[in-house]
Amino acid sequence: MFKGFYNLSSSMLTQNKNINVISNNLANVSTSGYKSDRMITGTFKDAVMSRTANNIQGAEGEALGNSSMITVPYETVTDFAYGGLEQTGSTLDFAINGEGFFEIESEGKPVYTRNGSFSLDKDGYLVLQGIGKVNGSNGPILIATDDFRVDPDGSIYDVSNKLISKLKVVDFDNLEEMTKVAEGVFSSGTAGKTANPSILWKYVETSNVDPVQEMTDMLVSQRTLQSAAQILKMYDAMAAKATTEIGKA
Repeated sequence: MFKGFYNLSSSMLTQNKNINVISNNLANVSTSGYKSDRMITGTFKDAVMSRTANNIQGAEGEALGNSSMITVPYETVTDFAYGGLEQTGSTLDFAINGEGFFEIESEGKPVYTRNGSFSLDKDGYLVLQGIGKVNGSNGPILIATDDFRVDPDGSIYDVSNKLISKLKVVDFDNLEEMTKVAEGVFSSGTAGKTANPSILWKYVETSNVDPVQEMTDMLVSQRTLQSAAQILKMYDAMAAKATTEIGKA
């Protein structure tokens, strides 16, 4: 009986964490460049089940298979699939058409994102709001004018056709090593290699979250959680009856 407490309690904890991951994805459906997360689950402490033949002198155990009493969340992984490309008309919006990430200087360290919905700070630097300054070929990009143009290679020119800077786009061989530090923003322990994708000016990359799939996954997790909670109540009632009524017999 008490094995059921382990099974059901671990299931409830796992589903609760999965609901949190899905909720965060749904909250970022409209976040430009956001990459959805998925929780990977597994079993903990597999036990070998066996049986022994009855009434046989010196019989040895016969393995039946493995079983586990606990389900646990192993890790949360990020889906780096591209989102859609949406035309905005804003001169401070950029999208990467291909592989790579924009490099942002955040507290003196580089972080990376595909969110190209930028703005200008009070000093005229191109920034990702709340994260830091956008890096170009020669450091943070300073745009002193509202009248500029952007070429498909990411080069930014002023009205006199003078090169202001070039957007720095880098890529990584192993995206699994990247760590999410904010919504749609990642850090990496290794330096990225220069990428040369096409830059779409006045576009942004939309979130890759599929809201229909996320809502379906949410319902499945909620029903699993509710079912486990109801059965856990039944186990608790059975245990109480066993100690109060059966014990008196």
